[in-house]
Amino acid sequence: MSKKEKNEGTTRRDFMKIAAIGGAFLGLQSAVLPRSSEADASGKQMGGGGQLDTIIDFHAHVYPPSFKAVPNRPPSLFDVERLFAQQKEADVNTSVISYPMFGAPGKGAPPLDELKEWNDFAAELTAKSKGRIVALVCTNAFGGTPFIKEVERALREGGFKGITVNSSVKGEYLDSPKAFPLYELACELDVPIFVHPPGETPGAEKMREFRLVEMLGRPFDTTLSLARLILFGVLERYPNLKLVAAHMGGALPMLPGRLDFGYALRKDMTFGPWEPDVLSKPPSHYISQIYVDTMGFHPAGVLCALATVGMDHVVLGSDHPPVNIPLKRSVDVIRNLPLAEQDRKKILGGNAARLLKLQKPA
Repeated sequence: MSKKEKNEGTTRRDFMKIAAIGGAFLGLQSAVLPRSSEADASGKQMGGGGQLDTIIDFHAHVYPPSFKAVPNRPPSLFDVERLFAQQKEADVNTSVISYPMFGAPGKGAPPLDELKEWNDFAAELTAKSKGRIVALVCTNAFGGTPFIKEVERALREGGFKGITVNSSVKGEYLDSPKAFPLYELACELDVPIFVHPPGETPGAEKMREFRLVEMLGRPFDTTLSLARLILFGVLERYPNLKLVAAHMGGALPMLPGRLDFGYALRKDMTFGPWEPDVLSKPPSHYISQIYVDTMGFHPAGVLCALATVGMDHVVLGSDHPPVNIPLKRSVDVIRNLPLAEQDRKKILGGNAARLLKLQKPA
């Protein structure tokens, strides 16, 4: 069998597996999903109090007490003991904390001294947490040399396991060449970059009602940034770059076919320009390079993400704190999906442990 045939066979097998999962989710499991055991089919009987090996929540935010000076921040952001209690209730072993860098409207990313303050707080909290907390160093992807030096210091000396960036800063997106030195460092050190949307997104003036900036604007800012990374050839330039996108990657899991038909018609100018034409493969090829978390409380959305980026590229995410919904609910979304136990383990912790190079707890 040729390498091409082998790859195509793997693709077909993955497709049939996900089709089975989707059918099971719609109540058709008796027809399309073999039951290796009753526990495997129900997704609920897993032993150990419902714990599947290590459970790692890749998406949580905690702030130092000094950040209380900014008004209207949720109290849970400052309550580490409450987070530990939620971990215990949900059987979560580790929360991966990051700073989403929500600055004041119109002011872009926080200054370097603020980021250093959070990094120092997170390093100290991690060291004291006995494995319950892992931190991602936060930075402005477009900040230049001083920001890169702080990231490298934190990764090499502070015990950080990855990097957090915003999907955009004042309308500048992650395809910007200003971010390339950060990508080179991440590839050199083999650490993931967590892509989290900023507090304010383009078009926010039309989204003041119903917290639409949070509900709609932020995931779609992530979608736009990821699409630009793909179409401008950044993921082709950095094939070993490991990006983990918050909120299921926004709308990206639903867009492979749409981006691919645009690519297929790129020479037809009646549809508008497609430039620069830099890709050697269709856009969907690069989507499979991306990781996404499961934050969104929508089981069908998780299934769509699994079908798009694969079992090995989805990690548990809750956004807790500050989202004041019990952490257990985010875990239960995965526990109750009709997945084989080995796949559930990957999503609940195995994939994150591999990305972050974490050891299992004793």
